[in-house]
Amino acid sequence: MYDTLDTIAAIATPLGESGIGVIRISGKNAYEVGDKIFSSKSTVPLAKRRDRSIQYGIISDEAGHPVDEVLLLIMKGPHSYTAEDVLEIQCHGGRQSLEEIMRLVLRSGARLAYPGEFTQRAFVNGRIDLAQAEAVMDVIQAKSSQGLTSAVNQLEGRLSRVVSTMRKSLTDFMTRLEVMIDYPEEDLEDITIPDIAGSIRNIEGQLENMLHASKSGKIIRDGIMTAIAGTPNAGKSSLLNRLLEEDRAIVTEVPGTTRDIIEEWITIQGVPVCLVDTAGIRDTDDTVEKIGVSRARKYMDKADIVLIVIDQSRPLSMEDQNILRTAGGKHAIIVLNKSDLPCKVLKTDLASYGYDILSVSAAAGKGIESLKEAILSVVLQNGMTEGQSALLTNTRHIDLVRQTRNNLDRALHTIEMGMPIDCAIVDIRAAWETLGEVTGDTVHDDIVEEIFSRFCLGK
Repeated sequence: MYDTLDTIAAIATPLGESGIGVIRISGKNAYEVGDKIFSSKSTVPLAKRRDRSIQYGIISDEAGHPVDEVLLLIMKGPHSYTAEDVLEIQCHGGRQSLEEIMRLVLRSGARLAYPGEFTQRAFVNGRIDLAQAEAVMDVIQAKSSQGLTSAVNQLEGRLSRVVSTMRKSLTDFMTRLEVMIDYPEEDLEDITIPDIAGSIRNIEGQLENMLHASKSGKIIRDGIMTAIAGTPNAGKSSLLNRLLEEDRAIVTEVPGTTRDIIEEWITIQGVPVCLVDTAGIRDTDDTVEKIGVSRARKYMDKADIVLIVIDQSRPLSMEDQNILRTAGGKHAIIVLNKSDLPCKVLKTDLASYGYDILSVSAAAGKGIESLKEAILSVVLQNGMTEGQSALLTNTRHIDLVRQTRNNLDRALHTIEMGMPIDCAIVDIRAAWETLGEVTGDTVHDDIVEEIFSRFCLGK
């Protein structure tokens, strides 16, 4: 754990040219650091100025030379992002201005913050829990409106409240079982055991529902990878461009134009979709093209959906058939491209593969909306739901909820088999502790450090 007594600072906006740049300072000496470099018409120290006020003035170097005209935002703890005294400097967004002011801040008593340290301090100081802290990065990295909504819901504590309620119930179970063990003469078993067993089943059902919806949550958070595969000149790059509504990939009549992977994002009715244009799959002696074909096959293996593009204006080739067989077991859609040309491949020729088949013309833009609907349909078939109050989107959370369910299942089995109640308490306590790792109540410091190390600098 980093030293939380230090005053930390970092540039909170991307370096480059922009209208505004922000430098964030947090810690007990934040305002002392500001007083050393900031001057305005008022001579009142920053610590004594009004909370949540904006101060206009000049940042100057040690020699008194002005560096930039700025606004200072004063946010006094505990009512700030970190629950500490926070000072934010809004300056012009040029690289030189930001870097020069940052150097002055560090020379005035602050140290450079580590990635995620501001949010880590918010967690350590009890302003947010660990699940909410992780949601901060989900908000920043949201790829769709649904992803943003899900992240904001978690940031507001929806998942945390559900977890807290379950943990309180588990605490009650353990307490009641302990009482039953300590006071056997009261003959509480006939009342306590069935009641607790029923309550455990209820919590297990909630956890199972959360796990069932977690695949949807992962899609909302991370998007769905869709590989565009096919033989050379089937029209894969043209299809990518048409779906993106821009000329992203080079399109020529020369077979093998695409040799590397092109990834671009689109959103279909709020669902983020990563489109991957791959090299044309065929046997080749060209060293570079071989690498492209190998990568194409790898992306087909790991994609959530494969769009198998077939040129219907030419007879179905052995290479087409090999690709169709390779996609076996995947969610695949056969895209019969070039529907504006005479057809030499019939849908009946492809029916045995068991995939949905759509006719499109990437060149003319025909059938593209139907293809988008087909991609969305695959997502919906996998159980995507909206309005989940505690939708699991984080792999760590999913794993912890699964472990909790397994612990409760063992506890329930112990009760139903009439085994000693002490054994059930052990498993219930394990479930309680595991569930606490979601919010950080029982998590180890090394896990906390690893989580916050993924954050961007300045957050």
